Amino acid sequence: MSSNSSSLGKTVFWGAMTAALYAFLFIYADEFVRLAHTTVDACVVQTGSGVDYYNMATPELCAEKAGSMMDGIWWYVFAPIAMAFALSYTHGIFTGLFWDVVGLKAKK
Repeated sequence: MSSNSSSLGKTVFWGAMTAALYAFLFIYADEFVRLAHTTVDACVVQTGSGVDYYNMATPELCAEKAGSMMDGIWWYVFAPIAMAFALSYTHGIFTGLFWDVVGLKAKK
């Protein structure tokens, strides 16, 4: 019984960690989009519904759209990659523990 209780506690912990990472991702989704769009140089245009990003735009085309050029920062690409690895890791552990607690095992 204690091993089942221990497994249940681990399952709840990793499930909570996975849920927290998903919540973080959804709360900061706009920031992840901004990071993705500004990995390379971009034209940033404020619109009534938010912000539009145009990659590979020239300063002249950006000025026509009443936008401003933003220098890209290459290492911004690591934020979504790190989030994907963290979610994959925690979700994988949670899923494995969940099926163990439920009692389903893979055939060998």
